[in-house]
Amino acid sequence: MSESATPDQVVPEGFFDSLEARALSPGWAKKVPQMWPVPRPRFVPAVWRYADARAALDAACAFVSPEQAERRNLIMVNPIADNIYPTCRNLVAAYQLVLPGETARSHRHSPNALRLILDAGADTFTIVNGVQVDVAPGDVVLTPSWHWHGHSNFGSEPAFWIDFLDVPLVQNLECMYFEDHPQRNEPMVSHEPDSPLRHKGVELERGARDAGTLDFASAGLKTIGLQAVGIERAQSRSHDKRIDNNLYTVTRGSVRMTVEELGVVDLVRGDVIAIPCWHAFTIEGLDDWSQLIRVSDEPVMTALGFRELKSA
Repeated sequence: MSESATPDQVVPEGFFDSLEARALSPGWAKKVPQMWPVPRPRFVPAVWRYADARAALDAACAFVSPEQAERRNLIMVNPIADNIYPTCRNLVAAYQLVLPGETARSHRHSPNALRLILDAGADTFTIVNGVQVDVAPGDVVLTPSWHWHGHSNFGSEPAFWIDFLDVPLVQNLECMYFEDHPQRNEPMVSHEPDSPLRHKGVELERGARDAGTLDFASAGLKTIGLQAVGIERAQSRSHDKRIDNNLYTVTRGSVRMTVEELGVVDLVRGDVIAIPCWHAFTIEGLDDWSQLIRVSDEPVMTALGFRELKSA
């Protein structure tokens, strides 16, 4: 009967090199631990200011046109080492500007997307699978996976919004597909001001005032969760560590966020904060009425069963 190896036994010379040459690694001698008792998020809490992004986009108009860029936007890149794209683990957000008279060409992709409209005048719309969907400040417009979509501003005011997509998730799953529309701009075949893809700002505010927290578009995007959150002056809401990743945008009033590892920050309309998984945080209202839109990967964590897990 063979005896088990003991810690003081000598490893044969060249044993580990031989394993590495065959793309094998000894599980008893990992270079870095691959499991741990609780989540260890790589991404960090971070804040982006609408005023900064709007000024930069205004300046970029002098040298960036829709013809030369797929979209005139500014990506909110989480400030961690070697990161060039995601805002948090599974989501990316970007401020976008479409000037009067401009059209951002149509395309489609496997990632799910949505737009939170910050400022826009009349005659600004998105065309999704041939349907013209009008937009107004406070609206959330969905673009589900593999739906054609393009954006137009035929009004007299610049249109600013925030794009949210699950591109980092799709990249990690290695199921990315992208295609430009063969006609550049998708033809409009119908006009639906009350499209189910459009969640009007006035309705979101009404729901948030009535319920405090309103879940919406639950069946619209399989990987992205959406909530309208309302909070009154001096009201406070605390959230323990949680497994999902969250992006909050203030759409009305102002709030104070106290976030683990970040500290205390005040946010106003259009500002965005990333709160990665496993960071406790608190939201406090600073105005008579403030509202936020929460974008998260909660549906993914729920579908995979991870939200219910607890460490012993």
